[in-house]
Amino acid sequence: MVVTILAILCFIVLGFITVAGYRAIIRGSGGEQAPQDPEKCAVCRQPYPKTEMIERQIGDYKLLYFCRDCIGTLAADASAGR
Repeated sequence: MVVTILAILCFIVLGFITVAGYRAIIRGSGGEQAPQDPEKCAVCRQPYPKTEMIERQIGDYKLLYFCRDCIGTLAADASAGR
């Protein structure tokens, strides 16, 4: 009988810990975001924050990042070549 009561109490404590952990994870991911590491432009190789970069996926897994200056330069070169 005592073992059953201890087992039930253990499951209740584990349930509270699990719920508290999930709440902490949800609050941590939805709140403030950690500053992202800078990513290098695929053309000029200058580091920029990912929020300022244009992302292009090649194939299934390779991601390339381009800065807005390089995109503008490439667009100007393409329109001049026509």
